[in-house]
Amino acid sequence: MTRKAGTPPNGGTARLLVGIPLGVLIALAIATMIGWLVLGLPVAAYDPLKMPQFVWYYRGDPRVVRAMAGGLLGGGLLLGGLIYALWARGAPLHGAARFARESEIKRHGFRAGSGIVLGRKRGRFLTFGGSEHVIVEAPTRSGKGVGIVIPNLLTWAGSVVVLDVKRENYDASAGFRAHYGQAVYLFNPTAREGRTARYNPLAYIDRHDPDDVIIELQKIATMLFVAPEQGEAFWANGARTGFAGVGAWLAETSNEPLTMGAIYRHLTTSDPRVFFKRELANPGLNLSVGCRTALADFAGGSDNSFADIKKTITNVLGLWLNPLVDAATAASDFDLRQLRKRPMSIYLGVSPDELDRIAPLYNLLFQQLIDLNVRELRDENTSVPVLVILDEFARLGRASVIASAFSYVAGYGIRLLPVIQSRSQLRGVYGEHVADEIVANCGVEVAFTPKELRVASHLSERMGYVGQDSVTRSLTINGLLANRSKSIAEQRRALLLPQELMQFPTDKLILLRGGIPPIVGTKIAYFSNRFFKKRAFPAPEVPAAAKRTLGTALPALFRDMIAEEAAGHETRPMSQDDVFTEDCPSFFADMLTLDHDGNVSGLIEEGDENGG
Repeated sequence: MTRKAGTPPNGGTARLLVGIPLGVLIALAIATMIGWLVLGLPVAAYDPLKMPQFVWYYRGDPRVVRAMAGGLLGGGLLLGGLIYALWARGAPLHGAARFARESEIKRHGFRAGSGIVLGRKRGRFLTFGGSEHVIVEAPTRSGKGVGIVIPNLLTWAGSVVVLDVKRENYDASAGFRAHYGQAVYLFNPTAREGRTARYNPLAYIDRHDPDDVIIELQKIATMLFVAPEQGEAFWANGARTGFAGVGAWLAETSNEPLTMGAIYRHLTTSDPRVFFKRELANPGLNLSVGCRTALADFAGGSDNSFADIKKTITNVLGLWLNPLVDAATAASDFDLRQLRKRPMSIYLGVSPDELDRIAPLYNLLFQQLIDLNVRELRDENTSVPVLVILDEFARLGRASVIASAFSYVAGYGIRLLPVIQSRSQLRGVYGEHVADEIVANCGVEVAFTPKELRVASHLSERMGYVGQDSVTRSLTINGLLANRSKSIAEQRRALLLPQELMQFPTDKLILLRGGIPPIVGTKIAYFSNRFFKKRAFPAPEVPAAAKRTLGTALPALFRDMIAEEAAGHETRPMSQDDVFTEDCPSFFADMLTLDHDGNVSGLIEEGDENGG
C-alpha cells in the first residue's frame, strides 16, 4: 500500500483535524489542574469532568478566577511549546515535494493581467508578469508555436521581435498587431520575389565620425567573428581587424552605401592586399588613424597570413553572395533603436531549409538589437516594453552578446523568451557553464513532455522527492495456527518518476520557478481558443522591395583595366569620374503609417477561453 505522490506525508491533514481539538482539550485539562493546585485543594478530589461545573459555580469568586486564569496561561504556554517542538522537528526525511496551490500561483505572479502567457490552469491563463525572462524547453513538434509563441504575439502590447520559421507567426498575428496601430515588418531576405523589409547592419554608423566608425565596426566584427572557446584566436582577431579596416576605408573614402555586401566585394575583387597597400601609400587620402592602423595591420602581414585572414572574413560574409540577401541588406526600413520608443513588430522570416544558412545574419540582428538598446537607461521616452522571442535559439549559433544579455537587459525593459529543444542542445552551443548561466538568469522554466530519458531524469530530480508509506504484510503458518504481521516504513519517491514524465499528457506543461513548487498547467492551442480566435486578422501584404541600382551592385572602385594598364603601364590615380553613385533612400523610411497611438488594451481576459 502506497500513498499518492504529492500528498502530505503520513496523513498530515487528518492529523491536524484530529490533533487540534484534542490539543485544546488537553490544554484545558492542564489549565484546570494548575488552577486546582493554586487554590490548595486536594489532588485526590480533582475530577476533570466536574471542572466545568466547578468553574461556573465559583465564577464570582476572585480567587478562583485568578487561579483558573493563571492555569489557562500556563496550559497555553505548555501546549504552545509542545506544538512548536513538534513543528520544528525539521523537514521530512525523504522530502515533502508537491505541486503548487492556487494561492502560491497568485503570490508568485502567474495570474498577472499582462505579461508572458505560458498556459492555462482551472480555466484561467497562466500569465507571468514582472520583468524576468522565460525559457521554454520543448521537443520538436510539441506545440511550442501554437501554445507559447503565437499566443504571446497576440497579447504582448509592446514591441516584439521574433524568429518566424515557415512564416506561421506572421500569418497568425501580424494582422492583429497592425490592426492596433503597430508598425509591422517582415524581414525575409531570401524571399524569391523580394517581398521583404530591409535591414542594413551598418546603417547605424555615423560615417562622418571616424571614431564612431571604428567603434561600431569593431562591435559588429566581434559579433560576426567568434573566437573559439578552445584553440587559437589569432584568425578571429585578425578577421575582426581586417573587417574594421576595410569597412572604415569604405566609409571614409567612398560615396558608396556602407553595406556588408560592399565590404565583401571589395575583399574578393582583384588583389585587395596590393590595392590597400597603395591606398595607405596615397598621400592624397586623409584616412583616420583607426582606419589606417587597421588596414596596415590587415595588409602588412605575410602572404599566407593575409590569405588566411581574408578567407576567414569572406567565409562569414559569404552569405552576401546571394543577390537577394545583398538587396535586402542594402538599406534599412526599420530602426532597432525605436523598439523602446514606439510599439513595432519585427518578424524574421525564414524557411526551415535555409535557417542554418541565414542564421549568422539573424544572430547579428539579435545581438545588435541588444547592443543598440542598452546604451540608454529606461526613461519616459523609452518606456515601451520589448519581448524578444528566440525560437530555435540554439540553431542561431553562439552569440556572446545575447548570452551575457540575460543578466542585465531586463533593467532596460527587454524580456527574452528563448525556446530550445533540450538543455543539452544549449550546452552544445554555449558550453556547460554559459548554458547553465543562461537558464539561471531566466525566472521561469517551461517544460513540455520530454522525449528523452536523460531529460526526463533531470526534470524529475529538479521537481523533488516525497516520502511514501510502504506496507509489508507477512503470514506465518505453524500447524493450525497462523500469525499475521504488518510493518510500515517510509520510502523516498520522486514527485514524478522519469517514466511518468515521459508518459505525461501531451496537452500539459510544467512550470518551474524558484521559491514555489512546480505548477502543472494546460497548453494553449490558440486556433481553438475563443479569446485568440477573436484576434484573427488577415496578415498585411509585404510589398516587393523596389529594384535599385546601388553603388554596391558593381564595386565602382574595382573597375576594369584601362588601356594603359592593359599595356602594362603604371596605373593612374583614381578620380571621381570613375566612381558611379546613386542617391539611396533614407535608411529608416517607415513602411507603414501609424493611425493609432499603438497601445493595445484588454489583452488578457481571464476565463474567456475554452476548457481547462
